[in-house]
Amino acid sequence: MTAMRAPGTVLQQPVFTVDGWAGNTVDADGVEWWVTKEEGWASSAGVRLTLTDRPERDGAFDAPSYRSPRVITLEGTAVAPDRMSKERAKDRLAAVLNDGSQLLPLVVTEPHVTRRAMVRLSSESKVSDKKAGAFEFSVQVTAPDPLRYSAELRTATCPLPSSAGGVAFPLSFPLDFGPGATGGRLALDNAGTAATWPTWKISGPCADPVIINTKTGEELAFQIRLAAGEVLVIDTDARTVLLQGLASRRSALLPQSRWFPLVRGGIDIAFRAAAFDPAARLTAEWRDAWS
Repeated sequence: MTAMRAPGTVLQQPVFTVDGWAGNTVDADGVEWWVTKEEGWASSAGVRLTLTDRPERDGAFDAPSYRSPRVITLEGTAVAPDRMSKERAKDRLAAVLNDGSQLLPLVVTEPHVTRRAMVRLSSESKVSDKKAGAFEFSVQVTAPDPLRYSAELRTATCPLPSSAGGVAFPLSFPLDFGPGATGGRLALDNAGTAATWPTWKISGPCADPVIINTKTGEELAFQIRLAAGEVLVIDTDARTVLLQGLASRRSALLPQSRWFPLVRGGIDIAFRAAAFDPAARLTAEWRDAWS
């Protein structure tokens, strides 16, 4: 007779965890959840390509392609130590992601990295009884954002530069602010394979802050005065600018501004303002991204 494995035992990798359920592990009742087939996680998301045929000519007019939502299907076998544990396991599976109003993280622990996607249930969970202590299962979830992100939220912070340094005109990129400036710089790394969109937080006191991509010259410039304790939150993915995370200040974004991502490999950032204040801070928050 095979000894029952301890709760929390990892059976194999990857481990799939969502809404209190974990595949390829042993749960608190001693039920072994074996994921024997996975579709949609390890592969890239589908591609949408809309081409218009060229009238009376071969071929079509070119158009950009876009990624479809990521659909992930997990199939496997649950092995329970007894009949009662089996029935409770089926009930728990049926409750996974039963609140369709919200996205929840699917966290996937792989041998080389732990990543996640925000998902919701997109098909009925299926159960098929086998022998007394086992049943086969299938769960399908969909991530509206097709990218896979690092489970770890990465952060970096810098103050304003303590002196102006110097910039030579006419400007050329990448920018060099000179050796005289300290602070006001961030080097952000993206260890994934796809561009990711960071969230910026500017803490006051700060007047007319500017976030500059020093390699390209793209910038996010704001005409706003932040008092001590106020924080401007800039979500570059959602394209929102919120004071204290609540009140929209999108109108403070100056017309020359351009939204820019954190590309594969990383970017260098400069933080500037109309005047120096030692308490002002720029904070970047991001997750590495994979296609």
